[in-house]
Amino acid sequence: MIIGLTGTIGSGKGTVTEYLKSKGFAHYSSSALLGELVDAEGNPKTREFLSKMATRLQEEYPGGVVEKNYREKFLVQKPEHAVFEAIHRKTEANFLQSIGGIIIGVDAGLEERYTRTVLRNEGEKDRKSFEDFKEQARVEDEGGGDSSRDNNIRAVLEHADAVIMNNTTLEDLHRQIEEVLAKLS
Repeated sequence: MIIGLTGTIGSGKGTVTEYLKSKGFAHYSSSALLGELVDAEGNPKTREFLSKMATRLQEEYPGGVVEKNYREKFLVQKPEHAVFEAIHRKTEANFLQSIGGIIIGVDAGLEERYTRTVLRNEGEKDRKSFEDFKEQARVEDEGGGDSSRDNNIRAVLEHADAVIMNNTTLEDLHRQIEEVLAKLS
């Protein structure tokens, strides 16, 4: 099973990924790959530079960073089950679906998501005031442009095979993941 995981900033994609990894899924991180590429150019790992790198990758790979991960890592390792985290663009989702993958979305309330990003403190990309976070979430979640090649997490969520609302407990999140896996497998 190949899963493409999409979700709003701070919704719990990493927590879902860790759960899937505990179930034997290989993990392919868009953020990690983009971070490596941005770092190699000597740029900071801010959302701005990560997003610009994702856009550049689409010139070489129509499915963007997800396709690069698939071709350069997945096809070499060939795991039975894999999760590609995180799908931010419709072109990425379309690519995964074209190879038989399914898209699972994760969402949560805005204030809960902000609190999570502050607590996880993943460096420069998460150092924001609530007002800055709201603006960044608006741009990424609702689309930074008119193209399917731009970040537009809400558009990907709308076409996901399943969406998990992560507003309560970790136990509830795990239960929802199991229900989605049972339904989609």
